Order: sequence, then structure tokens, then C-alpha cells
Amino acid sequence: MKKIAIIPARSGSKGLPNKNILNLCGKPLIAWTIEAAINSNCFERIIVSTDSKEYGEISEKYGAEVIYRSKETSSDTASTYDALKEIFSRMDTQEFDYFVLLQPTSPLRTEKHILESIELFEANFETKSTLVSVTEAHKSSTLIKPIDNSLSLEKFDLDYSDYARQKIKEYEPNGAIFISKIGYYLENKHFFGKNGMAYIMDKESSIDIDDNIDFELAIAMQNKRIKKNLLFKSITDRINEKEQLLKKKESKEKTITFVGHSQLDDWNITYLKNYKVINCAIRGISSFEYNDLILSKKMLNCTSDIYIMMHGTNDIIYNYSYEQIYNSIMENIKYIRSYKPNAVIMFISCIHINGRMDRNNKKVEELNMSLKQMFAGGGNMD
Repeated sequence: MKKIAIIPARSGSKGLPNKNILNLCGKPLIAWTIEAAINSNCFERIIVSTDSKEYGEISEKYGAEVIYRSKETSSDTASTYDALKEIFSRMDTQEFDYFVLLQPTSPLRTEKHILESIELFEANFETKSTLVSVTEAHKSSTLIKPIDNSLSLEKFDLDYSDYARQKIKEYEPNGAIFISKIGYYLENKHFFGKNGMAYIMDKESSIDIDDNIDFELAIAMQNKRIKKNLLFKSITDRINEKEQLLKKKESKEKTITFVGHSQLDDWNITYLKNYKVINCAIRGISSFEYNDLILSKKMLNCTSDIYIMMHGTNDIIYNYSYEQIYNSIMENIKYIRSYKPNAVIMFISCIHINGRMDRNNKKVEELNMSLKQMFAGGGNMD
């Protein structure tokens, strides 16, 4: 289906002046949305609607087409509908099946979210006319009441000392993605109602920048993602450094191979008892990444008599279940068995890690206990 992306970027923000072009981790805020739209590779046109020449020049620099607003649609009182109606009046809307509105204040929405929402919308195109991205509400609507000038709590008529969270999940629009058939939107002037559907996003990706606190949070979350990408690069660099070692097949000496993450990679020893150590552990790697980046590419060819394996702590941060982690570790083991059926494989329980926000020792202990029970039940370990 043919579709256009529209990015509204008026320059008159009061709460956070010029927020659409504020520097977020090295790029103007609006650039993150433009690049996500471009990287999705699914739009015939990507249009930034703005009243600012500065915004327009920045948008064109990052690859978007710019349509400048009229005086009427540039005012504080002009609505999103007014701006969109003006854009559609300047084009042949019959060329497109629908449009996607992407607000620049949602910089953590990526091309993946755009593609998933488009896929969902097109799969339901015959029965639905709109789609809106939502996230789970951080507070139940039961807890949200108005307070007038008297500051009375009369609207809060629950016993909040005995309040329990509702079991039914509630959601709120996160402002990241709005999709609609053009004619339907022009007629109804909004994206909501029974003819619409929800695309659910995680809380981290749903940050919507409205004030300074939102912007600081977006910086923290974007830096976290950048750090994750840097970690992935360091993992692949380390694999490249160890490529010859990973592919080492024969040795005149008895050997023992290490498979796992940094707690083995950083174990800088040459011999363990009478065995020469072939250290094929990769710092920072998870068992899933070890499977994807090394084993699936048949890079590990060491034919040792003994393998020492440690996995798990890096898997915890991705919120995999213990059963999923176990199954991933078993894939590591099956690969080794495929070319060295009689090898002795020893799995070392994960070591405690202190001072980390992304995991804690309680999780490590739970993981160790779960793996121990599953290994005992599976009967696949020496």
C-alpha cells in the first residue's frame, strides 16, 4: 500500500522552547523521527510540516521534504487537524492509501515500531480505519481525580490505604504513531473510536517529550540504547579478535575450551592443570548472541576433550525467562556435541555481581537454582 509520513513540527512550544530541534545525544530531536521514517523504507513521501525556516533546513538536511504552514495553521490555536487538512489540500490524496503521523516528541520510537504498526494496520485494513500507539498506563484511572481551587479530596472516595492495583490493564495514547485513511480522518477529525485499533508499545519507547524532565529522561534512555549498540560492537570486535582461536581444530596438547562471557574471557590463564586453555569466551555476550554470532555461523571448531561453560548473567538483562535461557544454553551444548560427542562439558554457575542496576544477586541465585533443576531433569550434562 502507498503511504506518506507526516511529521508536525511547529516552532512555538511554550513549555520547552524550540524542543523539536534541541540536541538529543548529538542530533536535533526531530532528526530521530525523520531517520526512523527513512529507515523503515516504506513511505513514498516523508513530509515535515513546519512554520520555521530553521526547522525546515534542519529537516531537509536529514532527508525529509518540507511543507511550510500558512499563517493560520502556525498559530497557538491551530490544531493538528488544521495542519493536516492544509497539507492534504496541497496534494492529490488519491495517490495514497493512508498516512502515518509521527510526532518528533517521541524520539525513542524506532523504524521497528513504525513497521510493526503498519503491518498491523494493513492486516486489518478492511475493518479498521485508524491505528494509535498506546502504552500501559503507569497509574490506574481509579487513582486520577480532579481537584478544584478548594483543594478538597472529595473526589477521592476510595480507601487508598487498602487500595490494590486493578488486575485489568489500562492503556493511554503515547503520542508516537497515528495512522489513518485520509478520507476517514478528514471526515472525523481524530484517530479514536470503534473504527480504530491499538498498537501497544513498551514504556521506554513511549517517552513523549513535553517538558525538561521528559527531555532529561529521553537523554538517559537514548544513551542507554547507544551504550547497548556500543556493547554489541565490542562483542563483534572481540569475536573478530578471537576468530582464529575459535576456528582452531587440532592441537598436539590436551586442551580445554572456555565458552561463555567475561567471567571466563577475563580469566587470563594458559594452562589448567595439564590442559592447554583455548579461551573462546567473549566478554559481554549472552548465550543467545553466542548462538547467533558464533555457533550458527559454525565459527567454533575447537575439538577439546573438556569444555567449561558459563552463561546466564548477560541473559538476565534481556528479560528472558529462565526456561528460555536454559534452552539457549542447551543449543550451545548441542552444537559442541555435534562435533565432539564424547566431550566432557562442565557448566559453572553464575557468579554474584555487585553494583549493577540491570541485574542483582537475587536474580543470579534464582537463575542458578532454576538451571540446576532443569539440567538435572534434562539429563544432558556430564
